[in-house]
Amino acid sequence: MKNSRTKKRASLELRLNSLIVLFLLGFAAVIFRLFQIQVLGHEKFEKMGQDQYWAAQEISAGRGNIFSADGFLLAGTVDNYLMYGEPKVIQNKTEVARSLGEYLASVEPDVEKNVDGPTPVVKQGFDYYNKHVLDALNLDLFWVPLKRNLSHEQMLAIQNLKIEGIGFEKEPIRYYPEGTLASHVLGFVASDEKGEKTGYYGIEGALNEDLQGKPGRILEEKDAAGNSILAGGYRKSNPLPGRNIVLTIDRSVQYMVERMIKDGVEKYDAVSGNVIVMNPYTAEVIAMANYPTYDPIDFSVADSEVIQDGEQIRKKVERRNLSIQQTYEPGSVMKPMTVSAAVDLGLVSATTTYEDSGPVYYSGYKVDNWDLKHHGVLTVQQLLELSNNIGAAWVGHKVGTENLRSYLVNFGYGKKTGIELQGEDTGILPEIKDWSDITLANISFGQGISATPLQVLNAFNVIANGGSLYQPLIITKIDDGKKILEMQPKKLRQVIKEKTAEEMVTMLENAAVSGEAKFYVLKDYKIAGKTGTAQIPEKGSYSADKTNATFVGFLSGKHRVSMIVKLEEPKTSVYASLTAVPLWMDIMSELVKFYGIAPDRIQVQQISQ
Repeated sequence: MKNSRTKKRASLELRLNSLIVLFLLGFAAVIFRLFQIQVLGHEKFEKMGQDQYWAAQEISAGRGNIFSADGFLLAGTVDNYLMYGEPKVIQNKTEVARSLGEYLASVEPDVEKNVDGPTPVVKQGFDYYNKHVLDALNLDLFWVPLKRNLSHEQMLAIQNLKIEGIGFEKEPIRYYPEGTLASHVLGFVASDEKGEKTGYYGIEGALNEDLQGKPGRILEEKDAAGNSILAGGYRKSNPLPGRNIVLTIDRSVQYMVERMIKDGVEKYDAVSGNVIVMNPYTAEVIAMANYPTYDPIDFSVADSEVIQDGEQIRKKVERRNLSIQQTYEPGSVMKPMTVSAAVDLGLVSATTTYEDSGPVYYSGYKVDNWDLKHHGVLTVQQLLELSNNIGAAWVGHKVGTENLRSYLVNFGYGKKTGIELQGEDTGILPEIKDWSDITLANISFGQGISATPLQVLNAFNVIANGGSLYQPLIITKIDDGKKILEMQPKKLRQVIKEKTAEEMVTMLENAAVSGEAKFYVLKDYKIAGKTGTAQIPEKGSYSADKTNATFVGFLSGKHRVSMIVKLEEPKTSVYASLTAVPLWMDIMSELVKFYGIAPDRIQVQQISQ
């Protein structure tokens, strides 16, 4: 009996405890849900509440400006105006619609260029505007938009009509005062799939969130049916303007190299061309130019439209930044990286010799020199001067697969540089498991690997600056109006020893004056550089008459400036020594004048008695 009561009591306590636990769990769930709604989901549910009881009109924020390093405006915002009406205030809506319709029809151009797409807007006329304004003013709303993109002068003219209930809001519109200048660096602004202004490519795309700011809102109270409440509330939050960006780009240098790469592409009948000018000590980009180029507010020419001259085809416009978005096999400009690795490991020096007595075979594949000539015993210095493939493959095999790949990764190949431009390509550096003897040989002289022109130049900066890899820098300041964030050069790693870099500078100086570039090299300045004539892969083999021609190098005296010139498929000659080299030298001769760099190469002359 006693045991029975004890069991009943225990059962009752168990049920009671279970109920308490369930109650506590339910209470905890309610508390957690309230926390979700009131704290975590505060903004979401506040917006839902606003959407239910308030009608919203968005006020555009002023997009931040983009300036060159020397203070010139490259991308800005002009204040056009949105004209709005207040239907509750306007008494004679028909007369107001007629007056505004007459004015708008009188100032409308025959065809309005659409800055957000390729479709032109056809002229509308008085009947259209009269009906449009009248229909809007007859809506049961406090506030209605009537006309966008009015100029300051047009806004003042309408204000002079003194129409009660007509007002204006600033409506920022993107414009580029320098036209096509630095367009690939800047990118452009267009409407996305939601109709919102968004930055694409370049700085506009990469820093879109910084530039676009935060829009404001106009809210008016509405009833459950969605109609405005006559005596309801009215709220307005002002927009927060975007941040201003200052680039490392020098406007004067950018203008000069854009003009010269255009002339070079046309002179050598190339498909496209790129020039990048950098400070090798900081990796600051002084200029980055591509041709063909494009107008960032003109979408009337499609990317697919081309200019055809015989067999050569060149695009009318190119919206991709080919300096960072197009990869290619660099060819012989890779040889200094291979030699740098060997020198750094203590395997070779400038005077180390090897035998060039004929073609060599790796994994059953033949490797030969670009000119099919052989020279017997050569030094590593002569390897660079003659751009000797057999020597580069020999050095590469001394370095070894794992070491060479590791050095190339450290030089920046096979990964993005991290420059603040949207759309950068990675390039291709094969995984170690995919290397064979022929892979090692080919990559040693720049085949079987792909890179962007920026990656190639930044790797050369390692040699120019004493052995360090820096992240390319194209932004120097970000200004939000309250504080200025100054961007500093970012050293990523030490790639080669300083002593190795010094030896490589000397070898590349000798290669410039004694190699393929010798006929065009500047007579009064120390220059270190290397040519690259890379056959273009085509249907499983390399084309005999289509090449990418590159010259990359730097002033190697006290004032160092690095530069790459790359031409895609030049038709006048397949060789870089006859296309990219003279163009590089022409541009550098203008740069030394611009910077006022004194000659630093001593000319030895014999004086006759």
